[in-house]
Amino acid sequence: MLSPSSKLKLFPVAALFSATALQSAFAWEADDVAERYKDLLGRQGVALSWSDVSKDGDSVLFDGFKIALVTIGKPVEIGEFALQNVSETDDTYEVGLIEVDSFEHTEDEATVALDGLEMTGVLIPKEGSNSPYAGITTYKTFALGSFKLAMGSNDVFSLNDLKADTGLQDNDGTMKFNANVRDFWVNLDALVKDAKGRSVIEEFGYNELNGHVDMVGDWRLEDGLMTISKYDIVVDKAGALGITGEVSGYTPDFIKTLQDMQNKMESATPEQKQAQGLAMLGLMQQLNLHGLSLRFDDASLTNKVLALVAKQQGVQPGDVANQAKAIVPLLAAQYLGSDLTQSLSKAVASYIDNPKNIEIRAAPPEPMPFAVLMGTAMGSPETLAKQVGLEVVANQ
Repeated sequence: MLSPSSKLKLFPVAALFSATALQSAFAWEADDVAERYKDLLGRQGVALSWSDVSKDGDSVLFDGFKIALVTIGKPVEIGEFALQNVSETDDTYEVGLIEVDSFEHTEDEATVALDGLEMTGVLIPKEGSNSPYAGITTYKTFALGSFKLAMGSNDVFSLNDLKADTGLQDNDGTMKFNANVRDFWVNLDALVKDAKGRSVIEEFGYNELNGHVDMVGDWRLEDGLMTISKYDIVVDKAGALGITGEVSGYTPDFIKTLQDMQNKMESATPEQKQAQGLAMLGLMQQLNLHGLSLRFDDASLTNKVLALVAKQQGVQPGDVANQAKAIVPLLAAQYLGSDLTQSLSKAVASYIDNPKNIEIRAAPPEPMPFAVLMGTAMGSPETLAKQVGLEVVANQ
């Protein structure tokens, strides 16, 4: 609820920190903590407001508390809200606990309901702080018991038991993080309205989708090396998409600069937005790609697609498979050159004949700046594929 970043937005990413030695727990002022919290979340695209704030022991209490995404601007009223077990050091306010037992909000026909939201170890760096996360609000743990979305009278999406944990390794300044969603559910029956789309989900037997999500990674603050060692989205009876990757240059300073640019664009004129867009492209030069992998492990989806296309064409699934094998090299040769096209065709043929898994890998011999990646992609896709060491493999 409090810190959507990224990354990854998907990826992005929320950072986390372990507690430092505390000074007096009661030296802080409620207004100072509240305003700093508002300022930092505002930079991250979340607008806060309230009618009153006060101090009660080691807690900051809000009345008339409202929250909104800056890009949407329409606030949602939470009502009473508290930052509990607050303490401070020279650099940071630490909030021991934030919790929301239950919440429901309806706008137009959409109803959002959540239960069991809890955050611990929320760090709010002070202005001018020497904290390694200066300018970013972080937390140690995040948990959400359940989240549900309904459109009108139809439930369309839910997830249960979302958890995220992080910890800073003192020896090298690397943050370890992991997150998972025990299960999610999507009601395609309610979401897909057109006749053609409904016939497809009926044919596949995907009126409802169930699955889970797991993510593991680490973030080295000094040079911004972000490593995603596991990001798996598993859909039961369909397949699993796995993403791994490594990017450097994603430092706290980079994040803060990017946030400032995004906030300026909210109220900018068209000319200013164009200038900010060019500045963002310049900022992207700080990011470097070290490696990337996209892998799909099949759990019946591929054969269902072949069977559906065959039915629509009035042919056999094997005929559709042969068509795909023939078309891939024709399309790929325009962009990838003969060597990579040959290996791609071999991998696709192997996967279609026996759909287990297929993976696209990029492993440049040296880290490649994003600006170079974008420029080369527009000028010569074949050159880019060679520079990043692009490879497609199947059933490995």
